[in-house]
Amino acid sequence: MKQTIGKFASHQVFAVEAESTVQEALQIMTLRGISCIVVLSHNEPIGILTERDVVFAANWLLGQPDLLIKEVMNKPVMTASEEMTVAQAYQVFCQHKIRHLIVLDARLDMVGVFTQTDLVRSLREKAFDGINEVSLLMSPQVLHVAPDVPARYALSLMARRSVSCIVVVENDQSVGMFTERDVVRCVANGVDLSAVSVSSVMSPSVVSTVLTAAPHATIGLMLKKSIRRLLVVNESGEMRGILTQTDFGRVLDRQEPGFIRRLLGGAVPST
Repeated sequence: MKQTIGKFASHQVFAVEAESTVQEALQIMTLRGISCIVVLSHNEPIGILTERDVVFAANWLLGQPDLLIKEVMNKPVMTASEEMTVAQAYQVFCQHKIRHLIVLDARLDMVGVFTQTDLVRSLREKAFDGINEVSLLMSPQVLHVAPDVPARYALSLMARRSVSCIVVVENDQSVGMFTERDVVRCVANGVDLSAVSVSSVMSPSVVSTVLTAAPHATIGLMLKKSIRRLLVVNESGEMRGILTQTDFGRVLDRQEPGFIRRLLGGAVPST
């Protein structure tokens, strides 16, 4: 049976009108704990604002509470039928370097958002034949800063290196993470990131896994904790890498041609 994005999509869509301010949109994202918000004009989706967009545009957004979302949104927004297979959605993610698809029903009404989180949830135990440890999937480079550095420096590092988080380290121990979601929260609340330390705005909880953890178990941990990244440590607790949902998605790139079609059901569109 084909696995469709309608089955796995998050079925609550949060949207704002194009004339709304960025500040209003970010406050909704923060309140709801969501990674994107759809931008509407005459009830039609015309764009999307994601946490990643905010990281790249934060220096511009700070100090401009009246800036309209239509001026900074990523456009055009990509939509897909709820009958699209997960395999096809994965291909779209890769081709367009995106992490969100707006899901439409047969009447072309928005009925959900299919995200990278949903892609990983659809994979679970099926895609990891021959991959027994997360050490084979993780990104080995861990970008980190000291707790007292300005949050704006950590933000600029995230934007320059195109990463979703920075680990905050004190005395060789991780004490927190500064993530895309933290950036959205700070900008939404008008925080002057140049005037505060990263430790004052980071997420203090760091969830970790060991190098030898099984991929399917690690996905289960991420879904249970509602997180999108894990610190990977060795048996002594020393940092060895970062594991993100993007890393899990890349497992499909390693497989033989036709694997995705057989795994998830349905044809993969040609590139």
